[in-house]
Amino acid sequence: MTWPLLLAIAAALVAAFSAGLAVGLLRTRARMRRVSEGIAELAAGNLAHRIILPGGDEAACMAEDVNRLADAIQVEREAASSCDASRRLLLANVSHDLRTPITSIAGYVDALQRGLGDEPDRYLAVIGAKADELAQLTDDLFYEARLDAGDLTLKRSRLDLAEAVRRSVLGFEPQLVGMGVRVDVDIPEDPCFVEADPSAVTRILSNLVANGVRHGEGMTAFSVAMLSLDADHVVRVGNDGPRLPEDASHLFERGATGTGGGAGLGLSIARELAERMGATVVAENTSEGGVAFTLTFPKAPRSEFSGS
Repeated sequence: MTWPLLLAIAAALVAAFSAGLAVGLLRTRARMRRVSEGIAELAAGNLAHRIILPGGDEAACMAEDVNRLADAIQVEREAASSCDASRRLLLANVSHDLRTPITSIAGYVDALQRGLGDEPDRYLAVIGAKADELAQLTDDLFYEARLDAGDLTLKRSRLDLAEAVRRSVLGFEPQLVGMGVRVDVDIPEDPCFVEADPSAVTRILSNLVANGVRHGEGMTAFSVAMLSLDADHVVRVGNDGPRLPEDASHLFERGATGTGGGAGLGLSIARELAERMGATVVAENTSEGGVAFTLTFPKAPRSEFSGS
Protein backbone atom coordinates (compact mmCIF):
# COMPACT_ATOMS: atom_id res chain seq x y z
CA MET A 1 0.00 0.00 0.00
CA THR A 2 1.44 3.34 -1.01
CA TRP A 3 1.77 6.37 1.14
CA PRO A 4 -0.68 8.47 -0.93
CA LEU A 5 -3.32 5.73 -0.44
CA LEU A 6 -2.67 5.56 3.31
CA LEU A 7 -2.95 9.30 3.58
CA ALA A 8 -6.22 9.26 1.67
CA ILE A 9 -7.69 6.58 3.96
CA ALA A 10 -6.55 8.49 7.06
CA ALA A 11 -8.10 11.68 5.73
CA ALA A 12 -11.39 9.83 5.07
CA LEU A 13 -11.42 8.39 8.61
CA VAL A 14 -10.79 11.79 10.14
CA ALA A 15 -13.57 13.31 8.06
CA ALA A 16 -16.00 10.55 9.06
CA PHE A 17 -15.12 10.90 12.76
CA SER A 18 -15.50 14.66 12.58
CA ALA A 19 -18.87 14.33 10.87
CA GLY A 20 -20.06 11.79 13.49
CA LEU A 21 -18.84 13.99 16.29
CA ALA A 22 -20.65 16.96 14.82
CA VAL A 23 -23.89 14.98 14.45
CA GLY A 24 -23.60 13.67 18.04
CA LEU A 25 -22.94 17.16 19.35
CA LEU A 26 -25.94 18.54 17.50
CA ARG A 27 -28.13 15.71 18.86
CA THR A 28 -26.90 16.36 22.42
CA ARG A 29 -27.56 20.07 22.06
CA ALA A 30 -31.08 19.37 20.78
CA ARG A 31 -31.83 17.07 23.75
CA MET A 32 -30.42 19.56 26.24
CA ARG A 33 -32.55 22.25 24.57
CA ARG A 34 -35.64 20.13 25.27
CA VAL A 35 -34.64 19.89 28.93
CA SER A 36 -34.13 23.65 29.06
CA GLU A 37 -37.55 24.25 27.46
CA GLY A 38 -39.16 21.90 29.98
CA ILE A 39 -37.56 23.76 32.89
CA ALA A 40 -38.80 27.05 31.47
CA GLU A 41 -42.35 25.60 31.24
CA LEU A 42 -42.21 24.55 34.90
CA ALA A 43 -40.80 27.92 35.93
CA ALA A 44 -43.75 29.59 34.19
CA GLY A 45 -46.09 27.77 36.59
CA ASN A 46 -47.15 24.72 34.58
CA LEU A 47 -46.31 22.13 37.24
CA ALA A 48 -48.21 19.44 35.32
CA HIS A 49 -45.62 19.57 32.54
CA ARG A 50 -43.12 16.69 32.34
CA ILE A 51 -40.07 16.25 30.11
CA ILE A 52 -40.36 13.07 28.02
CA LEU A 53 -36.84 12.18 26.88
CA PRO A 54 -36.08 8.48 26.31
CA GLY A 55 -32.53 7.19 26.53
CA GLY A 56 -29.80 6.81 29.06
CA ASP A 57 -27.56 9.76 28.29
CA GLU A 58 -26.88 12.78 30.46
CA ALA A 59 -29.83 14.73 29.04
CA ALA A 60 -32.27 11.89 29.85
CA CYS A 61 -30.93 11.63 33.42
CA MET A 62 -31.29 15.37 33.85
CA ALA A 63 -34.88 15.20 32.55
CA GLU A 64 -35.71 12.50 35.13
CA ASP A 65 -34.26 14.63 37.93
CA VAL A 66 -36.30 17.65 36.83
CA ASN A 67 -39.47 15.54 36.65
CA ARG A 68 -38.92 14.23 40.18
CA LEU A 69 -38.43 17.77 41.43
CA ALA A 70 -41.64 18.84 39.67
CA ASP A 71 -43.51 15.93 41.31
CA ALA A 72 -42.33 17.02 44.76
CA ILE A 73 -43.23 20.67 44.15
CA GLN A 74 -46.68 19.73 42.87
CA VAL A 75 -47.40 17.53 45.90
CA GLU A 76 -46.25 20.29 48.26
CA ARG A 77 -48.36 22.91 46.49
CA GLU A 78 -51.47 20.70 46.57
CA ALA A 79 -50.94 20.09 50.29
CA ALA A 80 -50.58 23.82 50.91
CA SER A 81 -53.74 24.52 48.92
CA SER A 82 -55.65 21.92 50.93
CA CYS A 83 -54.33 23.42 54.15
CA ASP A 84 -55.42 26.92 53.08
CA ALA A 85 -58.91 25.63 52.26
CA SER A 86 -59.06 23.95 55.67
CA ARG A 87 -58.02 27.17 57.39
CA ARG A 88 -60.69 29.18 55.54
CA LEU A 89 -63.35 26.63 56.52
CA LEU A 90 -62.13 26.68 60.11
CA LEU A 91 -62.27 30.48 60.21
CA ALA A 92 -65.84 30.44 58.88
CA ASN A 93 -66.90 27.83 61.44
CA VAL A 94 -65.22 29.66 64.32
CA SER A 95 -66.81 32.96 63.27
CA HIS A 96 -70.23 31.32 63.29
CA ASP A 97 -69.60 29.64 66.64
CA LEU A 98 -68.53 32.92 68.19
CA ARG A 99 -71.40 34.92 66.76
CA THR A 100 -74.15 32.50 67.90
CA PRO A 101 -73.54 32.56 71.69
CA ILE A 102 -72.61 36.25 71.66
CA THR A 103 -75.91 37.11 69.94
CA SER A 104 -77.78 34.95 72.43
CA ILE A 105 -76.03 36.52 75.42
CA ALA A 106 -76.69 40.03 74.09
CA GLY A 107 -80.38 39.24 73.62
CA TYR A 108 -80.86 37.88 77.14
CA VAL A 109 -78.85 40.72 78.73
CA ASP A 110 -80.97 43.25 76.85
CA ALA A 111 -84.16 41.53 78.08
CA LEU A 112 -82.92 41.60 81.67
CA GLN A 113 -81.92 45.26 81.45
CA ARG A 114 -85.36 46.19 80.12
CA GLY A 115 -87.15 44.13 82.75
CA LEU A 116 -88.72 41.79 80.21
CA GLY A 117 -89.71 38.24 81.08
CA ASP A 118 -90.64 36.78 84.44
CA GLU A 119 -87.83 34.17 84.72
CA PRO A 120 -84.58 36.09 85.27
CA ASP A 121 -82.92 33.03 86.82
CA ARG A 122 -83.53 31.04 83.64
CA TYR A 123 -82.11 33.89 81.57
CA LEU A 124 -79.01 33.98 83.75
CA ALA A 125 -78.62 30.21 83.42
CA VAL A 126 -78.73 30.51 79.62
CA ILE A 127 -76.19 33.34 79.71
CA GLY A 128 -73.93 31.19 81.87
CA ALA A 129 -74.22 28.23 79.47
CA LYS A 130 -73.43 30.42 76.47
CA ALA A 131 -70.44 31.89 78.31
CA ASP A 132 -69.23 28.34 78.93
CA GLU A 133 -69.52 27.64 75.19
CA LEU A 134 -67.37 30.68 74.46
CA ALA A 135 -64.80 29.56 77.03
CA GLN A 136 -64.70 26.08 75.48
CA LEU A 137 -64.19 27.50 71.99
CA THR A 138 -61.51 29.91 73.23
CA ASP A 139 -59.63 27.06 74.88
CA ASP A 140 -59.89 24.96 71.70
CA LEU A 141 -58.52 27.85 69.62
CA PHE A 142 -55.63 28.22 72.07
CA TYR A 143 -54.74 24.53 71.83
CA GLU A 144 -55.17 24.50 68.04
CA ALA A 145 -52.88 27.51 67.62
CA ARG A 146 -50.22 25.93 69.85
CA LEU A 147 -50.47 22.56 68.09
CA ASP A 148 -50.34 24.20 64.66
CA ALA A 149 -47.26 26.22 65.64
CA GLY A 150 -45.59 23.15 67.11
CA ASP A 151 -44.73 24.88 70.39
CA LEU A 152 -47.05 23.00 72.76
CA THR A 153 -44.98 21.05 75.27
CA LEU A 154 -46.78 18.36 77.25
CA LYS A 155 -45.48 17.74 80.78
CA ARG A 156 -46.35 14.16 81.60
CA SER A 157 -46.68 12.98 85.19
CA ARG A 158 -48.44 10.24 87.15
CA LEU A 159 -52.18 11.00 86.93
CA ASP A 160 -55.35 9.31 88.23
CA LEU A 161 -57.42 9.05 85.05
CA ALA A 162 -60.52 7.92 86.98
CA GLU A 163 -60.56 11.13 88.99
CA ALA A 164 -60.01 13.23 85.87
CA VAL A 165 -62.99 11.52 84.19
CA ARG A 166 -65.12 12.04 87.30
CA ARG A 167 -64.41 15.79 87.32
CA SER A 168 -65.18 16.13 83.60
CA VAL A 169 -68.55 14.41 83.94
CA LEU A 170 -69.52 16.57 86.92
CA GLY A 171 -68.97 19.67 84.80
CA PHE A 172 -71.56 18.58 82.23
CA GLU A 173 -74.05 16.64 84.36
CA PRO A 174 -76.27 19.66 85.27
CA GLN A 175 -76.61 20.57 81.60
CA LEU A 176 -77.56 17.01 80.65
CA VAL A 177 -80.07 16.69 83.48
CA GLY A 178 -81.57 20.01 82.44
CA MET A 179 -82.05 18.55 78.94
CA GLY A 180 -83.97 15.64 80.42
CA VAL A 181 -81.20 13.19 79.58
CA ARG A 182 -80.47 10.21 81.84
CA VAL A 183 -76.81 10.18 82.87
CA ASP A 184 -75.15 6.82 83.58
CA VAL A 185 -71.70 6.94 85.14
CA ASP A 186 -69.55 3.89 85.85
CA ILE A 187 -66.11 4.94 87.10
CA PRO A 188 -63.94 2.75 89.38
CA GLU A 189 -63.34 3.98 92.91
CA ASP A 190 -59.76 2.71 92.78
CA PRO A 191 -57.14 4.97 91.16
CA CYS A 192 -56.36 4.32 87.50
CA PHE A 193 -52.90 5.77 86.91
CA VAL A 194 -51.51 6.90 83.56
CA GLU A 195 -48.47 8.95 82.53
CA ALA A 196 -50.00 12.09 81.02
CA ASP A 197 -50.18 15.87 81.01
CA PRO A 198 -53.05 16.83 83.38
CA SER A 199 -54.15 19.84 81.35
CA ALA A 200 -54.13 17.87 78.09
CA VAL A 201 -56.14 15.02 79.64
CA THR A 202 -58.72 17.50 80.92
CA ARG A 203 -58.99 19.00 77.43
CA ILE A 204 -59.40 15.58 75.79
CA LEU A 205 -62.14 14.48 78.19
CA SER A 206 -63.90 17.83 78.06
CA ASN A 207 -63.93 17.78 74.26
CA LEU A 208 -65.21 14.20 74.07
CA VAL A 209 -68.04 14.86 76.55
CA ALA A 210 -68.88 18.23 74.97
CA ASN A 211 -68.99 16.62 71.54
CA GLY A 212 -71.36 13.93 72.81
CA VAL A 213 -73.65 16.55 74.33
CA ARG A 214 -73.61 18.87 71.33
CA HIS A 215 -74.18 16.25 68.64
CA GLY A 216 -76.56 13.99 70.55
CA GLU A 217 -79.74 15.53 69.16
CA GLY A 218 -82.76 13.71 70.51
CA MET A 219 -80.76 11.53 72.89
CA THR A 220 -82.39 10.26 76.07
CA ALA A 221 -79.35 8.63 77.68
CA PHE A 222 -75.71 9.67 78.08
CA SER A 223 -73.08 7.39 79.55
CA VAL A 224 -69.48 7.57 80.71
CA ALA A 225 -67.86 4.28 81.62
CA MET A 226 -64.31 3.31 82.47
CA LEU A 227 -62.64 -0.06 82.75
CA SER A 228 -59.13 -1.38 83.22
CA LEU A 229 -57.63 -3.97 80.90
CA ASP A 230 -54.31 -5.78 81.24
CA ALA A 231 -52.24 -2.97 79.81
CA ASP A 232 -54.68 -0.09 79.32
CA HIS A 233 -57.29 2.08 80.98
CA VAL A 234 -60.29 2.66 78.70
CA VAL A 235 -62.81 5.53 78.88
CA ARG A 236 -66.01 5.25 76.85
CA VAL A 237 -68.31 8.23 76.26
CA GLY A 238 -71.60 7.30 74.59
CA ASN A 239 -75.17 8.34 73.91
CA ASP A 240 -78.25 7.03 72.13
CA GLY A 241 -78.43 9.93 69.69
CA PRO A 242 -77.98 9.95 65.88
CA ARG A 243 -75.57 7.39 64.49
CA LEU A 244 -72.20 8.36 63.05
CA PRO A 245 -71.42 8.31 59.31
CA GLU A 246 -69.93 5.10 57.95
CA ASP A 247 -66.45 6.62 57.79
CA ALA A 248 -66.34 8.06 61.32
CA SER A 249 -62.56 8.57 61.24
CA HIS A 250 -62.96 11.79 59.23
CA LEU A 251 -64.67 13.39 62.25
CA PHE A 252 -61.20 13.71 63.80
CA GLU A 253 -59.96 15.87 60.93
CA ARG A 254 -59.63 19.58 61.62
CA GLY A 255 -62.69 21.48 60.39
CA ALA A 256 -64.92 18.39 60.17
CA THR A 257 -68.37 19.17 61.60
CA GLY A 258 -71.37 17.04 62.42
CA THR A 259 -75.08 17.76 62.18
CA GLY A 260 -74.86 19.95 65.27
CA GLY A 261 -72.42 22.34 63.62
CA GLY A 262 -69.36 23.56 65.47
CA ALA A 263 -65.90 24.70 64.51
CA GLY A 264 -64.63 21.17 63.99
CA LEU A 265 -61.78 21.57 66.48
CA GLY A 266 -62.71 19.50 69.50
CA LEU A 267 -62.19 15.98 68.20
CA SER A 268 -59.10 16.82 66.15
CA ILE A 269 -57.49 18.37 69.23
CA ALA A 270 -58.50 15.39 71.38
CA ARG A 271 -56.93 12.94 68.95
CA GLU A 272 -53.67 14.85 68.52
CA LEU A 273 -53.21 15.38 72.25
CA ALA A 274 -53.97 11.72 72.91
CA GLU A 275 -51.52 10.49 70.29
CA ARG A 276 -48.78 12.71 71.69
CA MET A 277 -49.16 10.85 74.99
CA GLY A 278 -49.29 7.37 73.47
CA ALA A 279 -53.09 7.10 73.73
CA THR A 280 -55.77 6.63 71.07
CA VAL A 281 -59.27 7.99 70.44
CA VAL A 282 -61.78 6.26 68.14
CA ALA A 283 -65.44 6.77 67.28
CA GLU A 284 -67.94 4.06 66.43
CA ASN A 285 -71.59 3.13 66.22
CA THR A 286 -72.56 0.66 68.92
CA SER A 287 -74.53 -2.54 68.52
CA GLU A 288 -77.15 -1.09 70.89
CA GLY A 289 -77.98 1.63 68.36
CA GLY A 290 -76.02 4.49 69.89
CA VAL A 291 -72.58 6.01 69.37
CA ALA A 292 -69.41 5.89 71.45
CA PHE A 293 -66.07 7.67 71.62
CA THR A 294 -63.36 5.57 73.23
CA LEU A 295 -60.15 6.88 74.80
CA THR A 296 -57.50 4.24 75.51
CA PHE A 297 -54.49 5.11 77.68
CA PRO A 298 -51.56 2.80 78.47
CA LYS A 299 -51.32 2.09 82.18
CA ALA A 300 -48.55 3.86 84.06
CA PRO A 301 -45.76 1.63 85.40
CA ARG A 302 -46.58 0.30 88.84
CA SER A 303 -45.46 2.59 91.62
CA GLU A 304 -42.81 1.23 93.95
CA PHE A 305 -44.54 2.85 96.92
CA SER A 306 -48.27 2.75 96.16
CA GLY A 307 -48.40 -0.60 94.38
CA SER A 308 -50.93 0.89 91.91
